[in-house]
Amino acid sequence: MPGIAIRKLNIWYGNTHALREINLDLPDGQITAIIGPSGCGKSTLLKSINRLLDLNEHVRITGQILIDGAAIYGKQVDVTEVRTQVGMLAQKPFPLPMSIYDNVAYGPRIHGLARGRQLAQLVTDSLKAARLWDEVGHRLKESAHKLSVGQQQRLCLARALAIQPAVLLCDESTASLDPIAARGIEELLSSLRQRYTLVMVTHDIEQARRLADYVVFMWLGEVVEHGPAAAFFQHPQHSLSQAYLAREIG
Repeated sequence: MPGIAIRKLNIWYGNTHALREINLDLPDGQITAIIGPSGCGKSTLLKSINRLLDLNEHVRITGQILIDGAAIYGKQVDVTEVRTQVGMLAQKPFPLPMSIYDNVAYGPRIHGLARGRQLAQLVTDSLKAARLWDEVGHRLKESAHKLSVGQQQRLCLARALAIQPAVLLCDESTASLDPIAARGIEELLSSLRQRYTLVMVTHDIEQARRLADYVVFMWLGEVVEHGPAAAFFQHPQHSLSQAYLAREIG
């Protein structure tokens, strides 16, 4: 069973048919990169995996998404539970207006995952996984807003990891960072690939080449081509894929 299975997924924003008949199996323990031009549905597909689109009353969704075999759009599904399974790293860091410690502890607290010494250990482990502990471990009570932008993004990653998700989603998570900080996040994501089903949206073809094990290429709300990254980048099968990689379109 793949980490994420998507079956006949269709999404509308009002009368706009944003995603059309998406059928995908996204592998577990690998990085899947979703690529394609702006407006092709990449972020919509990503947000459908943790049900963030539910927050928009004008969205209509048909089809199904399964995580580790469990359907996440069933009528009896606890949406909050789904979101604890699926961590999210956004394009820009958004530390909460509280201490470094409380930022990481926020998710486990509201979901009742840990308390006391167990919570403190979870915060420590999450900061270490995000390669931030050595820089902030001695000042956990300080405001998260004192951190650099790159550190804030790693803090947001630690916060996402603290809820112990099965899936980690990254929506252009290096786009707002300088090259050094961006490369640091890339190295982090690469190191996490075997512990999570990791799905990233990126406009950066070279970033997808560096990181992806599997690639999904989208165009106008449809999946044009998908498969192992090495095969996709070396021998794209579809003419649109070939043109996009040659930067003739998009």
